[in-house]
Amino acid sequence: MNTTRRGQKFIAAAAAGALVLAACGDSDDDGGEAEEEAPAEEEAPAEEEEPAEEEPAEEEPAEEPAEEEPAEEPAEEAAGGGTLIWAHEQEPPDLHLDDPNNNLSITSWIRSAMLEGLYGISGSTEYYPELLDGEAELVDNGDGTVTANYVLRSGLTWNDGTPLTANDVAFTFDAVMAADGEDEEGNPAYVYLTGSRTGLDTITDFTVNSDTEFSITWSAFFAGWKGVMSEVYPAHNFSDDPVVAAAELNDALREFALADGSPMAQAGPMTFESWDKGVQMNLVRNDSYHGSNSPDAANTGIAQVDGVQINFVTDTDAQIAALTAGEAQIIMTQPQLAFEDLASSDDFTVASSAGPVFEHWGLNLNNVHLAKPEVREALAFAMNKADVMAGLYTPLFGDSLPAEGLGNVYWLSNQSNYINHAGDAGYGVGDADSARAALESAGYVENGDGVYEHPADGVLSLRVGTTGGNRLRELQQELLQDAYGNAGIEITIDNVEGGAYFSEKPFSEDALACAASGGAEGNCDVWDITQFAWVGGPWPGGQSSAFRSDSGSNPYGYQNADWDAKADECDATIDDTERAACYNELSAWVTTLEFDPEQGLFMLPLTQKPSFYGYTSQLSSAGVAPDAQGAGPLANVVDFAFG
Repeated sequence: MNTTRRGQKFIAAAAAGALVLAACGDSDDDGGEAEEEAPAEEEAPAEEEEPAEEEPAEEEPAEEPAEEEPAEEPAEEAAGGGTLIWAHEQEPPDLHLDDPNNNLSITSWIRSAMLEGLYGISGSTEYYPELLDGEAELVDNGDGTVTANYVLRSGLTWNDGTPLTANDVAFTFDAVMAADGEDEEGNPAYVYLTGSRTGLDTITDFTVNSDTEFSITWSAFFAGWKGVMSEVYPAHNFSDDPVVAAAELNDALREFALADGSPMAQAGPMTFESWDKGVQMNLVRNDSYHGSNSPDAANTGIAQVDGVQINFVTDTDAQIAALTAGEAQIIMTQPQLAFEDLASSDDFTVASSAGPVFEHWGLNLNNVHLAKPEVREALAFAMNKADVMAGLYTPLFGDSLPAEGLGNVYWLSNQSNYINHAGDAGYGVGDADSARAALESAGYVENGDGVYEHPADGVLSLRVGTTGGNRLRELQQELLQDAYGNAGIEITIDNVEGGAYFSEKPFSEDALACAASGGAEGNCDVWDITQFAWVGGPWPGGQSSAFRSDSGSNPYGYQNADWDAKADECDATIDDTERAACYNELSAWVTTLEFDPEQGLFMLPLTQKPSFYGYTSQLSSAGVAPDAQGAGPLANVVDFAFG
């Protein structure tokens, strides 16, 4: 985690040359499937979409800035009390995280303070036993099935005093699996409780052995097994009939209230109190809380603050004003240029940590130039990640992120299994000479304009696109555009405003048809290079959906049956060390030419992209804020205290 106060200006000298170039474009888990992350406009930034376990989903763009409601008086700042105020730009439609109409990280971040699961996510984006009394025991049964034996911590309780037991875990599983249905096209439509059942749908046995002991058996090993039951719900609040309970729970989660209006039991350090829609939400301390089990928490007891008030402030300048005026103490949102002065203030501490979101440039393998491995390698050599880091990320996040950028698309820099594949291959260092040599080996010749040209395929001019309007991302493009110019590669910027970029460019129907068919169908000329972020998590296997041959989430056109088989092998590997190494090999396939000299190297990872998280000097201590689904700024709310 980076916890510093800095006076360094946001745009470093490395960016100065790029700033004169014009940008085309308008006003940006628990582990599991990767997701497209689409920033909204700078004045009303959107949250990075929540990392779901399975299907990628585009992030909801933020709404236009609205008129600000008058801010409430700052909470009393007394040690061991007071109300923590969090200023945030997006308000969820409700608190039902997996409702099809609700796909915002803010929902997950709020719920992390009120509900807990078997495993939590630490600041290093790794699982830790949360409700458990240590790691579950995983047993290979020798017949293809695998059983995990769990023991809950003693003394777990709901806020109404009811013990939290293994029966609550079993109830949660039964309710999720009972909520069946189909949409008009015959696809599963279990809109209750979870967006996907991957990892749950292969459970063949759930046995409760005592109040604290239970076991789960899968028909085959599921590599993301620690991510199941990321929240546990109170059985005593709902029907004994799982189908009825599923419907009841589905309704209750919207505002944590039962059908009779009474509150649903919660077991986190905070409980839901009230919600003034369009203005603020209030949580209060759970004085029955059984204590934090997070490795990041300094305080393992009840929270020190009396509660949390979340003020929904759509305008970035208004958020900053609230913090500087003492009307809010914390913020966690997408990085914005407007945070330059806030980051350099002596009264504000930047405490962002590297999270599961990573920026990349992805290449369309069906483009006539990019189909050549030499061209892709030239792009990898010429990319100057250090300039991007020094100009845009280090001023905000300090040493939270490696200065050389990111070189892996499965394990991220703050995870123990990280290997810098791209860096080890010599990529990402602005090596124009190696880039030129690669192009010339493929028959390209520099023309009179200083741009390489192929005798059959023409000038090496490529478009890069992203969600327009996020100045940080646009500057990122401009910096790289300048570096590529030094290598004789022409890059033009082709952005689309907001979330429309995804549906119009790499994830358009025509573009996906081209990718899935190897260029035989659809339109392969919709895009050349795409810049956006994927969201990962403690289980990196979900990233594979972005690269699988039969995946509707693969825009790049990568089609390799051997890679698909390797991905299946990785997911089926029980040993943690061997599985980690296997995922690293998958990353090397797509970020280098080592394993696939013809189709490999279509992913150019740039950097992790933490949310901008920090707090004012009104606080004497603050919690670590893991940037992931099921975590966020309130994951360690027990550690916040006023000075």
